[in-house]
Amino acid sequence: ADLGNLGSSHTPVDHGLKPQTVNELRAGFEYEIVRDLALGFAGIYRAQGSVIEDGSFNDGQSYFLFNPGESATNAISCTPPVFDAMGNQIGGGAGQCFGRARRYYRAFEFTATKRFTNNVQFIASYVYSSLIGNYEGLYRNDTGQSDPNITSLFDLVSLLNNTYGRLPNDRPHQLKFDGTYRFPFDLMLGGSFRAQSGIPFNQLTPHAIYGNNEGFGLPRGTAIVPSLAATPVGFANTVNSIGSNRTPTTVNLDLNVYYPIKFSEGLELRLQMDWFNVFNSQRAIRLDETYQINSGIAGIPINDPSNKLPNPFYGAGTIFQFPSSIRLGVKFSF
Repeated sequence: ADLGNLGSSHTPVDHGLKPQTVNELRAGFEYEIVRDLALGFAGIYRAQGSVIEDGSFNDGQSYFLFNPGESATNAISCTPPVFDAMGNQIGGGAGQCFGRARRYYRAFEFTATKRFTNNVQFIASYVYSSLIGNYEGLYRNDTGQSDPNITSLFDLVSLLNNTYGRLPNDRPHQLKFDGTYRFPFDLMLGGSFRAQSGIPFNQLTPHAIYGNNEGFGLPRGTAIVPSLAATPVGFANTVNSIGSNRTPTTVNLDLNVYYPIKFSEGLELRLQMDWFNVFNSQRAIRLDETYQINSGIAGIPINDPSNKLPNPFYGAGTIFQFPSSIRLGVKFSF
């Protein structure tokens, strides 16, 4: 039997809806400069094509699924303005206009790879990149919303103000190194090193209809990390990027050592130690981006400036690197 939709109504689909697409161009080369050591270079360009999202032209009273900036409903409801030679608008400009969902990733990647010879192996890479646009993807890091293809971002035209800029995963510099060395007496030492730029910092404000953290007070990624007005209880809250528009740059080194004891061809006892975050770096990897919140006081209109209260923890760290730790292990293979 056809049960239909239980407890809900369907969302209309825009005429001519296109599938979600991403376009990518990548070119590079790798060359073995000496025996067992190869260097590589690659250039990457990735651009968002069509996006499927839900939207509304009547301030949230009804919604439909569409391709922002290119669907039929958007074209009918939005007429571009027409100007004369003097720059005066003489027509068009009717309706609400959703622009296209855009995301552009550009990167240069340098790699070095050494195969396991003479007891040494490693792989290293450095990436210089840029990630900009107004659409992050199926998950929104800025608000923590996990609603694929129905995020709040394109629900209303007014939600798009200041949303174009550096996206949450924009990290201009990323350096990675993983390697191992085997000592003559079979002791194996491994290391993993990471260094990366912080992510862009935003100024989230209340939206007149959607509430807290749904508006951008400044263009995306351009807010300056402030000195803390207050320190959350129980946190040694030191932010190392005050005055910049990013979270702190982070560096992390993990080490691993193990020693195999062989009893026979099929029997082996392995003693192992893992040391995480050797430098004990505990920098903030996420900051509180809530600049203002609604007061919630009855009788004050939601769009009244007096209804917005400052967040005293704006710019404070919310997630930090895990502190240094050591793990000991024993593994027996047979």
